[in-house]
Amino acid sequence: MKNYFILLITVLVGGLTFSACNNDDDYVRIPAAYVNFVNAYAGADQLGISLGRGSIRIDYGTYLQYQPVNAGTYNFNAGLPNTSVPIVDSTIILRDSTAYTSVVYGYQDTVSSILVEDKDAANFDASKAYIRFFNLSENTPAVKVNLIQNGTPTTVFNDRAVDTQSSAETNAAFTAIDPNAYTIQVTDLNDTQLALRDEAASLSAGKYYTILTRGINGNTQKPIVVGIFQH
Repeated sequence: MKNYFILLITVLVGGLTFSACNNDDDYVRIPAAYVNFVNAYAGADQLGISLGRGSIRIDYGTYLQYQPVNAGTYNFNAGLPNTSVPIVDSTIILRDSTAYTSVVYGYQDTVSSILVEDKDAANFDASKAYIRFFNLSENTPAVKVNLIQNGTPTTVFNDRAVDTQSSAETNAAFTAIDPNAYTIQVTDLNDTQLALRDEAASLSAGKYYTILTRGINGNTQKPIVVGIFQH
């Protein structure tokens, strides 16, 4: 499966970044960025995404881990399978030696996308785990994120409205926490539970994680889900 995705992303961006050598054995490095693609769009079971030419399909809820992409300016499109009109059409700039997370989210006419830079934490402490949170669910009020251990919740993010590109950039920094296994709960500001990740998430020292909500508040077909992935 991993090799299959790498092949598809090669089609997507016109080739993976690589180092080449000339006849004098001098290496020429092609500037590369690294992009983690996330499909959190609740309006369809799949999305097609493309950077410039070609496209790949990504299932709803899928995280396609970092892929090397030649640095540069791209037309970023996302669309529904078997349609010709994109639901996202934007221009993005990918810088050399920089990691990004790209997310498409929303529902039907409220589709949005964010692109955030994934930076190492300031004053990195290898004994800590690092987390951040994006609220990407639809029809959702401002929320709290609690980490529950031994039945005791600790609020780690508070009063977080649905993210836009601007707020996502503000919220892209990672926060240090004690490494452990946690149940992740999302509530409204009155502590009414909106979503709960039943399976405990093991957050390891020295690792980075993004927590996000996706889905539609009050919808039984695509309910709010708490997602998490490691960088």
